[in-house]
Amino acid sequence: MTALMKRADPWIQTVHQLKALPSESAVGNAPQKSASAERAFIDQLTRDWDRDHPRPSNDLRPFPEAVVRVIERPSSATALVYWSDPGTCHYGYQGWRATSATVAGVCSLSGMPIHRGDAVYRPSQRDPKPQNASAMILAAAMPADEEMEADLHG
Repeated sequence: MTALMKRADPWIQTVHQLKALPSESAVGNAPQKSASAERAFIDQLTRDWDRDHPRPSNDLRPFPEAVVRVIERPSSATALVYWSDPGTCHYGYQGWRATSATVAGVCSLSGMPIHRGDAVYRPSQRDPKPQNASAMILAAAMPADEEMEADLHG
């Protein structure tokens, strides 16, 4: 890497600026005061956010902010799902498979309750486990192939 590339790289510049900051031992009590001020600032931001963005009390979904769309149904036992959750993950074409619910939950597509033993779709398990591995979609909420064709061409 050339000196010009190091100088122009924003990450390298940031690291050098951080190294130039005074060390904790040189400042004395400042880190404790700084940490306390930072904690208070974050608490205030959190309170402001919660006040301005109230969540419905009946929203029991594990991923309440997720945008979920069924893209394609290759077979009756599989689906390709678009999943985007600003808090956890984004999957453009995630494979889901039909199975039975092993625990109670809430359908990520419809918001309907899921009971143990219900027919559901879940993200295909792979290594590493997807961030939305606990999500479920009720089989009854999955669009039929005909509905998807109409939606794609409509």
